[in-house]
Amino acid sequence: MYKRISLIVSVMLLGCYSATIPSVAQAQVLVAQARNPELKEMLEEGRRLVDAGDYNGAIAIYQQAATIDSKNAKIYSGIGYLYAQQGNFQGALTSYRRAIAINPNNSDFYYAVGYIKGNLGDTPGAKEAYRRAIQLNRNHVNAYLGLGVTQARMGDYTAANWAYEQAISLDKNNPQTYEFMASMYKQRRQTKQASSVLQKARVLYQKQNDSDGMARVDAMLRELGG
Repeated sequence: MYKRISLIVSVMLLGCYSATIPSVAQAQVLVAQARNPELKEMLEEGRRLVDAGDYNGAIAIYQQAATIDSKNAKIYSGIGYLYAQQGNFQGALTSYRRAIAINPNNSDFYYAVGYIKGNLGDTPGAKEAYRRAIQLNRNHVNAYLGLGVTQARMGDYTAANWAYEQAISLDKNNPQTYEFMASMYKQRRQTKQASSVLQKARVLYQKQNDSDGMARVDAMLRELGG
């Protein structure tokens, strides 16, 4: 039962990293970079639709924009992001693959593919995507976290711990890292270690005024008897 809960929490927490996936801010960059007047008008309309929460409308506009600028990887990544926000992970995967075909050296695109494959239940595929993101950007904290989660799911706890330690070396004040580590330790019934890193996570969540994070940690501590 715990393994299932841990999986759900891991997927939910990885969703917190969607900021790494090109988002609304990306739409603003696209508009700023557009030189074709027709394309710029389309991208501005797409941004307005995203701001209004009309993702279907925005996707339709960005798909039209892609016919004008078919070599713009960021347009496809924007479509992928919107599909992921809707829970259409297969559509998101297709879009990010198109983005990667145009720009195969963008670590964020591979991170997004890892997140998407994880949601599709393809844990080995997610692991490989996160590994590729790290190869392209050794400072990609979220890719290390994604790698840690997938390695733990696959039972390779040594590799998972290495990934988490790398994330800590890059950002020791990220509470999610300790929360993921606690989940791994609890899977292994290492209660003392789980409680220790959960306490670190709680302190950091408290400093950030993150009530949701604190609530999750408190729930896990209660399960551990702490």
